[in-house]
Amino acid sequence: MERGFIKKVLELVPDAKKGVGKSVFFAFIYEFLRFVPIIIVKIIVDEIVSGQNSLTKLAWFLGGVLASYLILTVIDYFVKKVQFKWLIEWQTQLMRRTKKKLLQLHFGFHETINTSELLSKITKGVHKLSELTWFMFNEFIPTLVQLIVTVIILFYEKWLLALVFTAFLPILLFVIITASKKVQVYRKSYHQNFDEAIGELGESLMNISTVKDYVQEKEQFRKYDSLLAKYEKNAQQRWDYEESFLIWRDLLISLGRALTLGLAAWMVLEGVLSAGSLVLVYTLTERAFLSSYRIGRLYSYLEDAMESLNRLYDLLKEKVMINDMTKAQGIKSLQGEVEFREVNFSYNKVKVIDKVNFKIAPRQVVALVGRSGSGKSTLVKLMLRNYDINSGEILVDGKNIQNYKIADYKRRLAVVSQNVEIFNRTVFENISFANPQASREEVVKAAKKAHAHEFIQEFSDGYNSLVGEKGIRLSGGQKQRVSIARALLKRPDVYIFDEATSSLDSESEELIQKSIFSIAGKKTTIIIAHRLSTIKHADLIMVLDKGKIIERGTYEALLKKNGLFAKMVKLQSVNELRE
Repeated sequence: MERGFIKKVLELVPDAKKGVGKSVFFAFIYEFLRFVPIIIVKIIVDEIVSGQNSLTKLAWFLGGVLASYLILTVIDYFVKKVQFKWLIEWQTQLMRRTKKKLLQLHFGFHETINTSELLSKITKGVHKLSELTWFMFNEFIPTLVQLIVTVIILFYEKWLLALVFTAFLPILLFVIITASKKVQVYRKSYHQNFDEAIGELGESLMNISTVKDYVQEKEQFRKYDSLLAKYEKNAQQRWDYEESFLIWRDLLISLGRALTLGLAAWMVLEGVLSAGSLVLVYTLTERAFLSSYRIGRLYSYLEDAMESLNRLYDLLKEKVMINDMTKAQGIKSLQGEVEFREVNFSYNKVKVIDKVNFKIAPRQVVALVGRSGSGKSTLVKLMLRNYDINSGEILVDGKNIQNYKIADYKRRLAVVSQNVEIFNRTVFENISFANPQASREEVVKAAKKAHAHEFIQEFSDGYNSLVGEKGIRLSGGQKQRVSIARALLKRPDVYIFDEATSSLDSESEELIQKSIFSIAGKKTTIIIAHRLSTIKHADLIMVLDKGKIIERGTYEALLKKNGLFAKMVKLQSVNELRE
């Protein structure tokens, strides 16, 4: 077993230490009581063989056996009830911690991860931990205690029999541990294959429209089937390899049982062991050897669960890259003055933003334009602190944004992006996501300002209509207007529109433009524009290329410069004429 694995498990479930301690205590009481009927049977057999038995004694003995079983039943019921309560509590605590961690992790982590694969790791890890905990309570601890009590009673009854039994334990453990180490490589492979298959399944379902539009159902199934075939092959190899070793375990257990029983029978014939003691020894050793088998099964299960738990542990230990500074200030509002000073930023060792400088006055409308990959959206992500810059400063109202509390700061900004994220909830819930305490009147007012109220009213359930996964029941323009309504409901001090009108029809674009410019002059507004004709009324336009601002000015002034902006306008006009 991996070094420090138990420590990892206790870090995942800190309360387990108390639970294990209490379970061991009750297990000793329970297992000692389980031996009472066996010892009573030994006495009964010895009494019968010696001819000293009587009905009165037999009645007392049987009463003792019945009382023992009744007490065992009551203890078992209450202990299992408490253990199940612990298990559910630990499981839900772990799920809460996992969700909290995922929400805390920086934007870069989520950009590089396969969501479906991640969910597979989480669910499998939580499930394996639950199974492992229940197995430990109901198999490992009782079995370990049973072995200890068995050895104690055997040494008390006949030390030679105890030695024969204990001699087999280290050999059994050696076989079990060796087998588990040999199959570890297969365990890693089939866990990885399974997560990849779930990831592929999730990708296909999340992009089902594209799959169907391009008639790629067979190809998607082929990829999924191929990954499952790898999983199946590695899982079968692991099973075959492990079982080939465990045959030796079963042979050793059978040999140990035969030797112990044979030695005990010989002792009875020699007159050094009573018939009742033979029954006691046989019952004890049978239980003990079966217990050894269960411990081996637990170790194998532990090794199997280790991969899933390690992945969950690594996720919970993932470093949160964007944190509040030690003396970060809380804020309730912003004036909306934004300034970038010598800002540099690299992503995966590639420079994306190179010495950017600009200043936006409060309530000013500023547009960022440039070719794809010029760094426009990255500037917004830096301003939102989805990433932290490598050098320079980003100031809002004259203060470095790293000196603000992240939650307070982000509440004062609202973003409407090209790729609108819509939840599989009602229209009302999607808009009120920005402010869950908002009244229906406030939500409707925001929807009207975003020119969304009209189409919402046309739905059969109005604002209570479910929009489907990723808003599949809404058109592109409808999603954008819901997103704008969400941003308006937030009542921020700075609005950011990241290519909010690209890829929309003219009618939707016009409505969204009205929504955007209705804010103009009231709040600081930053627009990343794809269609340059939509930013004619911006107070300032900045042109980016390769992470640098190469031009800045009003629409008319930039046209007169006849630089990159003018070239982009002309090219876009030609393309629109062709269309």
